[in-house]
Amino acid sequence: MIATIEGIVVLLQALAVPIFLLLFYFDGMVIGKLAPPATFYLAYVVLVSPTDLALFVAAGLSALAATLGQFTLYRGFNADSPEYFGIRRRVPYADQVPVVIHERIGERRLRVATRLFDRFGATALVVTNAIPGVRSLLSIPAGLSGYPAGRFLVCSMIGNGLYLALLTAVAWGLLDLAAAWW
Repeated sequence: MIATIEGIVVLLQALAVPIFLLLFYFDGMVIGKLAPPATFYLAYVVLVSPTDLALFVAAGLSALAATLGQFTLYRGFNADSPEYFGIRRRVPYADQVPVVIHERIGERRLRVATRLFDRFGATALVVTNAIPGVRSLLSIPAGLSGYPAGRFLVCSMIGNGLYLALLTAVAWGLLDLAAAWW
């Protein structure tokens, strides 16, 4: 049993960060909600107990990955966004991602998100990116409204940073609970 736990910890140390960075990117695009990266991040912090510097870097990179995923979603819904790499032309069905996400979210939720974004703008972007369950949702109305990309990136990064700080605090609480229990 101990060899198995040690093997899991070694595997987590080697693969965890790249895996949950990829998951955070897809989570930012709303498609990654099937495998929530928060669970893997919490497991990484609790089981691996990385140094403060390693944890700070992992949290920062995770916030950046989620922001890039949200920016991808934002650009998909922003008709005026330039095509830098030709992904929409080269990757089959890439232009259909906004349609699929729109269908997955639903018309009612999208209306609520649009009203929230129209009323609170940047503040809503920051706050909703820090709340589990509704993260990334305002990327759609931001893209549709042509919200400035620079402001979108800053607000998304701040909200994602707050979210990762929250996840880290939860992980540290679980560690304290485990230490008290054992």
